[in-house]
Amino acid sequence: MFKLEEKKFIPLLNLEAQVFTENEFNCQHIHLASESTENVFMVAFRTVPQDSKGIAHILEHTALCGSEKFPVRDPFFMMIRRSLNSFMNAFTSSDWTAYPFATQNNKDFQNLLDVYVDSAFFPKLDPLDFSQEGHRLEFAEKLEIKGVVYNEMKGAMSSIPSQLWHGLSKYLYPDSTYQFNSGGNPENILELSHEELVNFHKKHYHPSNATFFTFGNQSCSNINPPSFKCFKEF
Repeated sequence: MFKLEEKKFIPLLNLEAQVFTENEFNCQHIHLASESTENVFMVAFRTVPQDSKGIAHILEHTALCGSEKFPVRDPFFMMIRRSLNSFMNAFTSSDWTAYPFATQNNKDFQNLLDVYVDSAFFPKLDPLDFSQEGHRLEFAEKLEIKGVVYNEMKGAMSSIPSQLWHGLSKYLYPDSTYQFNSGGNPENILELSHEELVNFHKKHYHPSNATFFTFGNQSCSNINPPSFKCFKEF
């Protein structure tokens, strides 16, 4: 279970920061207790790529394509249309991946919490979803390479600033993970396999590698990670 380790009121922000630590997995839950009705949740994982295949980025996309509890097509986009959220997204950075949402409706918060936690810890990671989000061959007038992340990174890497940044990083950080393109270099994305994606999820998307963040006026007992399914099944 989670234990309150530290709390501090921050007058400038008019909120109380509370830091909880879980005794089995040694992960943290940071809650910012505020009078704001905008309630926010985020779970973040350390995701450290060892190449430029874009594995963390493609996993971020594929994890939101269906989970054990919600085995439907793209529950993330279904919730965007159905929920009262004020923010829903997911991000991949150079060495972390995060899944945040915000809403002012308490029932909507619990619904989104269910979807996000199950998507992060228990995604289906279907091979067809990997083909959709990662890369595949498709016939049009000729055989073409397709994929959501593949096309996204083709666009991103077509800009001069992106080429300059990733070119510099390769030589500035030759002995660290920051030499790689965490979003995925289009040429290297084609080398990624579905098996690698599944193994990366098993290694990185675990409570011991996660940090939970919440903000708003909800009682912490309603959102504290001990109630999360992930802590009951790992």
